[in-house]
Amino acid sequence: MSKLFSAWIALSIGGIFPVVMFIYCLVKQQYIKAFLLGALTFIIFQVGLRIPLLQLLSKNSIDFNLFQAIHPVLYMFFLAITAGIFEEVGRYLIMKYCLKKNHSFQTAVFFGLGHGGVEAFLFLGITAFIFLSTANSQGIINSDLLWGSLERIIAMTLHVELSIIVMKSVKENDRRFLWIALFLHALVDSIVIIAQFFGGGSLILTESLFGIIVICLGFYVRKLKREWSVI
Repeated sequence: MSKLFSAWIALSIGGIFPVVMFIYCLVKQQYIKAFLLGALTFIIFQVGLRIPLLQLLSKNSIDFNLFQAIHPVLYMFFLAITAGIFEEVGRYLIMKYCLKKNHSFQTAVFFGLGHGGVEAFLFLGITAFIFLSTANSQGIINSDLLWGSLERIIAMTLHVELSIIVMKSVKENDRRFLWIALFLHALVDSIVIIAQFFGGGSLILTESLFGIIVICLGFYVRKLKREWSVI
């Protein structure tokens, strides 16, 4: 498979798909707010808060850098836990205060698509677009584009599932579901880390475990779907 074809696949998943979802919302005049707020949640709480805070610690804290160097596995778990905290708490706050009376199942789905879509665009779509527009393949491996595309598909599915769980928390005013989402997010990231660290960096093992977890989580989400009306 040519690198050009792989780049188009990556662009389709990381760039075209999120745009198509947004256009669909515009045409249907439904879930536009949820989709945009989902994207904004990732931008604010991950790109705007968590990543800069980690960079600040890395630049200004010797203890933090020592911890990262001496305990790389614990550091990766730390990253997994903080990702769960920032993104799921962010989801909860935005849903609670910006989607006050719109807590339907479909709203949660499009919120998750917005969240996962902008992440896919930033982490995959831009790379594919730059490659296709400049024909600069330096540093880009064909398999990286393909594995990155698969990972984004799984990750977007996960964001939809987690958004549904957090929406359940907001809808029922029950923070147990928020804690479940926090735990699941950190767990998924931690398992992926373990697979990468102890599996010799095997992408097959990592993405297989990632996919299996997301599929299993889908059964739990189906149970939640049956517990509220689809509006």
